Amino acid sequence: MAGGSVFMDQPLHRMSFTAEWYQEEAAITKTYVISFFPADKSLEIIDLRTKKLFLRRLKMPQLSERDFFIGSKVNVFGRQFDIVDYGDGLTKSVQYKQREKAFVILKSTVMHQLGNIICALVNSRFVLNRGLMLQFTADQVRLFFGNIKKGDSQTSVLMNQLLSGPSICLELMCENGMEKLRYCLGEKVETNFTHMPNSLYEVMKDDIIRTGIYCSRSIDEVVRHGEFLFGEKARGIITPACKLENSTLAIIKPHILKTGQHGEILQEILDNGFNITGFRIMLLERLYCEEFYEVYRGVSSEYIQMVHQLSSGNCMVLELVSANPEKNCHQDFRSLCGPVDPEIGKMLRPDKLRSKYGVNKVENAVHCTDLPEDTIIEVQYFFKILF
Repeated sequence: MAGGSVFMDQPLHRMSFTAEWYQEEAAITKTYVISFFPADKSLEIIDLRTKKLFLRRLKMPQLSERDFFIGSKVNVFGRQFDIVDYGDGLTKSVQYKQREKAFVILKSTVMHQLGNIICALVNSRFVLNRGLMLQFTADQVRLFFGNIKKGDSQTSVLMNQLLSGPSICLELMCENGMEKLRYCLGEKVETNFTHMPNSLYEVMKDDIIRTGIYCSRSIDEVVRHGEFLFGEKARGIITPACKLENSTLAIIKPHILKTGQHGEILQEILDNGFNITGFRIMLLERLYCEEFYEVYRGVSSEYIQMVHQLSSGNCMVLELVSANPEKNCHQDFRSLCGPVDPEIGKMLRPDKLRSKYGVNKVENAVHCTDLPEDTIIEVQYFFKILF
């Protein structure tokens, strides 16, 4: 796991949050105060009702400060805690400032550079909070922007671009995120960003990439666009893009998103002859992870750890097709992933994704479908059933 904080140069001595844990046996929800200490990645939990220590301060190296925010889920020894509020004023004030949301649309013209763009976003300290690929319809574009006027050439061009092919919509988090995005797009802003990591700014110098990215211009727009795509009403309006034909599933696991290597893996997938026809960034509840991995229950000794890993943070779910329709997409992607155990892979197939980015059999960077007959079932699970 990468050292340091993605949000702050000098991490808080302590981050404090109110969290809930649903105890299935008793069918009750218990409330706790979770304190995370970024300096040594340790955790302490207090039962809010009894005011007694529930978990003495203990190092949890698999966690980092990016795992803690309102709405996140944190796994501690098999228990999934839902973060529902801030535990103190200091944590709230710092996270309010450093978790400003921003929103971008990556148009179809930049899909071949998707991995490089995400690398640049991560290196410029943006965190990808939620994401979705969809093919806009004309009605959806009008609803999305809300203020498109007939005869406005700029919005007409934007509509044509969004209708010409699938786009990827990303909700980002970063300090001064909206202004930073506008700065990287070459616009004049009030904040001086000359000190920022320049990866995104450098990528934006490419005319094709700069014109292939749209960003929201105000906090109200960010909220409205996020609700439109990811809110409770989205189910009746939005349909995720997916092909469900000659395709296969890939999941870039949470530990990779935490270390910031997801852009590198994405670009390797694209450069190895695959196209992305479905894309989601999502936080999976433990119940869905158990259901997805059900086939491994009682078969794999790593089943419980696999469930913990997949539910431990955001994952990136992809539907892939071969750029060459004559190739076997499922077989070729399994080959690109390499052996399940990265340690074996490093000896036998060191050039494969799991060998290069994996840690062990559980944190092995990428999930790929085992059996060809299961590919469409797995794609449907994430792009139809869970939407």
